[in-house]
Amino acid sequence: MCPTLSRENYFLTVINEISQHHVQKGSIEYELQALLLLVAESVRDKKGLNEATIAKINELFEQYQAVRLKVSIVPKLANLFGSDDSQGSSSEQILLHTEFVDSPDLLKRKYMEAIISLLEALERNAQLDLQTCIHCGHWFIPYQRAKVARFCSSNCRNRYHYAQRKKDKQKQQAYL
Repeated sequence: MCPTLSRENYFLTVINEISQHHVQKGSIEYELQALLLLVAESVRDKKGLNEATIAKINELFEQYQAVRLKVSIVPKLANLFGSDDSQGSSSEQILLHTEFVDSPDLLKRKYMEAIISLLEALERNAQLDLQTCIHCGHWFIPYQRAKVARFCSSNCRNRYHYAQRKKDKQKQQAYL
């Protein structure tokens, strides 16, 4: 997928905001939301994408054509800094611009951009490790050295353990 269409790991932001979005069942936003969750859950469960999911992605991309492509010619960066091009080749290069058709506040654009972001992340890293925080339920990508990641942040980890200690303390008091 070249050029990159979305922000890196933007899909995490959108997935974590889904509970705040109210979409009408049967709408394109609903279909995009369901597809985003389907792809994310299959990545989290390390199942990979199957033929049906790929077909659904392509069908929704045909139904909602959100991206406009433009081509321009720009001078090469090496020539801008005064380096000599001994090959005698052209000092221009082609640059492909991508932009979304809709404004960024529309849900269908957010979901489409999130799906594209997730697909780009899969393209860069086939072993993408998505997790769900056991305390707050947010999706996250653990840092590489984490052997077992169960929490999205140290705040969630501390809050979870505080709640567990409090619950254990209440159980002990109930037995007395």
